[in-house]
Amino acid sequence: MQIDVLTIFPQIFDGFLGESLVAKGIAKNIFSVNVRDIRAFAENKHKKVDDAPFGGGAGMVMSPQPLADAIDSIKKEGPCRTILLTPRGRPFTQKIARELSGEKKLVLVCGRYEGVDERIVRHWVDEEISLGDFVLNGGEVAAMAVIEAVFRLLPGAVGCQDSTGEESFEKGLLEYPHYTRPENFRGLPVPAELLSGHHKNIEKWRFEQSVKKTGEVRPDMLEKRPEQWKKIKFSIALVHYPVANKDGGEMVSSITTLDAHDLARIGRTYGAERAYMVTPVLEQARLVARIMKHWKDDDAVKKADGRKSLAVDVLRTAGSIDDMVEDAKRRSKRVKLLATSATRTERSVSPQVWRNLAAEGDDEWIILFGTAHGLGRSLVERADSVLLPVEGGGEFNHLPVRGASAIILDRLFGRTE
Repeated sequence: MQIDVLTIFPQIFDGFLGESLVAKGIAKNIFSVNVRDIRAFAENKHKKVDDAPFGGGAGMVMSPQPLADAIDSIKKEGPCRTILLTPRGRPFTQKIARELSGEKKLVLVCGRYEGVDERIVRHWVDEEISLGDFVLNGGEVAAMAVIEAVFRLLPGAVGCQDSTGEESFEKGLLEYPHYTRPENFRGLPVPAELLSGHHKNIEKWRFEQSVKKTGEVRPDMLEKRPEQWKKIKFSIALVHYPVANKDGGEMVSSITTLDAHDLARIGRTYGAERAYMVTPVLEQARLVARIMKHWKDDDAVKKADGRKSLAVDVLRTAGSIDDMVEDAKRRSKRVKLLATSATRTERSVSPQVWRNLAAEGDDEWIILFGTAHGLGRSLVERADSVLLPVEGGGEFNHLPVRGASAIILDRLFGRTE
């Protein structure tokens, strides 16, 4: 690959191109970089490359003649892709770097002053690229960033080429944490998973850490990952035992006549495999059975709104959490529990994080909604993951469980387009 850089400050690149892996790459003929002074193409006596903007305003604008002639001179040598480094360009990403690494020749034009004459942008440049949402004095630093990002993707550029596939942004995620010797540094141990020697568990841990870190720092990236749109197999459960009482202990709560049918409709709307009512009280389970019979067998009800009759097809009762899990295992090899709560914990994850984690496996997840004062502590501790709470704009923070369940399912599985 050959990269030509057009700049009015060519000396800026001396140190960058003469050090580190970039210098070694040039010495090994992996790629070459030619830095060209735009002033050398200026036709005026004083080699001036800027002028005042038409229409007035602050600052100066890079003149079209020196840039046009400089670009033309390079294009005479053969086909090339010409890029202007400017704050108004499309954001530079790892995906773009990988795309550019496939080119045979790049021309990087370093903008300066208030910008470049628009005729150059429209007729001499193929595209505009920005390093980010900030402004630099010129495009030289941005050009160096593009050169390094592209160079390290070329064959032979880095010692272990496989390592570039694990880095931040390559899989739509930020990179997982790294550790090295000693195993315990000043009382801070290395995570046990990395010392296990179990490669599958290490890979799983690294993926989970990548997702969690991305969720903390760049949640927008999780929304763009195609994996999250893979269909996640899930059921929902309205738990009446074990649930918390007002003192923090555990109790059994009563089923209301609204619970069963509302839960079934919510589950059916978002594609749940089953909507479970978990209660150890036999009379409560019989109440649910009567409600189901009413909606399924009453001709007048079915005639009034057949959709309500269809909703209860997903409804089931279970005498305990274990009974519910066993039922789910009849259709899924692995079953995991996702707890919901009105309070945050250290284990709480965002909907985006959970979606990306869940999409990696073929497990069936059962999303648990607690009645009374929420899920019992033992059940929250047993759950494989805990979801961040729904928080409104006010201080009340006391949603009814059926309302909260609908909001949560919409955040997890609702259509966003």
